[in-house]
Amino acid sequence: MGQSASSGSRDLDSSRYFSSEREMIRFYNTFAVKQLTAPELVSFKGNIGGKALDDAVTCPTMLNLLRISTKNEILANLLFNCFRTLSNFPLIKDSYDDITYIGLLKSCLLLHRQRCLKYVGNKAYNQVKLIFVSLAMNKSVKEVPSSPNPATALDSKKIIKDFDNVDVEDLGVPAESMLQLLTLLLRISKSCATSNCKFESDVDTNWDSFKPYALNLLRTMNSEITNSQDAARHVITFDQFENTVTTVSPNLLNILECLMEHLLFLDRDLVEPQATMPATISSKLVNDPFLAQLATILPKELVYSKMQKLYVGRESGFSMRSFQSKAFKWMAPSILIISGMRIVNDTEYAMDKNPRYGKFLEEYPRLKDNDQQLIASHTGKRKFTFAVYIDEPWKVTNKEMFGNLKTTIVQLSPTQELFKAVRPENVYFNTVGGGIGIGCKQPVVKSSSKKYVPGNVSLTIDASLEFGVFRHVGHGGTINPGELLAKQREDNITFEHRFLIQDVEVWGCGGQKELEEQIKNWEWEEAEAKRRQRINLQSLNEDRALLELAGLVGQSQSGGSV
Repeated sequence: MGQSASSGSRDLDSSRYFSSEREMIRFYNTFAVKQLTAPELVSFKGNIGGKALDDAVTCPTMLNLLRISTKNEILANLLFNCFRTLSNFPLIKDSYDDITYIGLLKSCLLLHRQRCLKYVGNKAYNQVKLIFVSLAMNKSVKEVPSSPNPATALDSKKIIKDFDNVDVEDLGVPAESMLQLLTLLLRISKSCATSNCKFESDVDTNWDSFKPYALNLLRTMNSEITNSQDAARHVITFDQFENTVTTVSPNLLNILECLMEHLLFLDRDLVEPQATMPATISSKLVNDPFLAQLATILPKELVYSKMQKLYVGRESGFSMRSFQSKAFKWMAPSILIISGMRIVNDTEYAMDKNPRYGKFLEEYPRLKDNDQQLIASHTGKRKFTFAVYIDEPWKVTNKEMFGNLKTTIVQLSPTQELFKAVRPENVYFNTVGGGIGIGCKQPVVKSSSKKYVPGNVSLTIDASLEFGVFRHVGHGGTINPGELLAKQREDNITFEHRFLIQDVEVWGCGGQKELEEQIKNWEWEEAEAKRRQRINLQSLNEDRALLELAGLVGQSQSGGSV
């Protein structure tokens, strides 16, 4: 039959064979408890009101434990179904038991990157795949189990490695459900700078202001989706989900981690987000939803540090001189934000609406229409937004260039993409009529003519800050092709977005010293929360059985069943 796993004292590596599914789940329930510290366990028990760990959990109870309140049934059902799948780990396909409190605790471990890898005992485990499966599996419809014959020993390591024989190619998350989840994650992002920040209880508040930014992420996953109405007709596949969260939204699932970590803190150990995060002055472009989306791709320490408004075109005027007077005194990194509406028909727009655009097209060697390889969500009249991280202070460069290897172009709408510098000297600020360029060569400016020289991957802004062009024709320039495109092996496709600029802003970011200080502040706050947990551990005796179960107190380390 193989080795029995009934003893919680045995190492996970030596306890992989089980005589029944029930025995396997009992083992992983007990093993989940052993992953937590005594204060975390006591806090969790306090949050569940002393209920037994194997008691069933309803959807309202689940939301209450997560400290979020919503009337969004699609979101609530998605989360409930996700936790029900994880609650039955490692039998994520074949077991259909209800969510229990111990199952919710397992979900907390499995949705946390580092805890998950330790819990499953495999550093190469694809946690992103597990999360997708948990979102896509429909546990409300019970299927015929595909488990082995009961007479055969069950190898949990193989079951975990094979995701209980789930075929992700057959799964998909309804795009509308994914949109609700993405909106939630952006909505609570600012409260997830640390794992012990309080949430605003009613997440439905200001929900609609976050939804358009979540839609940018949804379109990134499935480029056939052009608007929120399209979501009802599409699904998100595993490849689409994994490609997006591992390349252009690497911090997205961190928000989910923090949401689950709140299960391990009592209310008294939570702090207001304002206590750990400086206030940010808002503008037309920069607001909480914008920062939340930006924080999915840039480090949260950078985005949620004290950003300083340097230049806003709507306030100071759209001119290179105004830009220079406002932004050039900042001696630390900054973020340039450009937003505008894509010009659909060059000839019609130049002739009927804006003759200046016709002059710009004479100076800019535009990509031929036959060379345009546009995805559905990039066609038509679309708003494009780019954020450019500039690691060096701005300077006038009419001949030479500046910018180091940290220069990064982030496309934020209508889809999200990341373009990193591959060579230094990649930015110019030309005050003799050349405008601003990232990834370009210096324009050729003469008394009677001007020619822009766009790079293979480049952002060109004319001297009047009126027109912008983003070009992508593959490798060979100072900026690399898109990270997501490279993941999809489409990094050599050619396209160009020419747009009428509506907003230009520059925001100063803290330098290395400021960012390190911000990180230290957040780390201190989390450590302080852990310290308070230990100090508040007054109910040790009454929780002794739970702690003994985890092998954290007492002489007996044999564990037990849950």
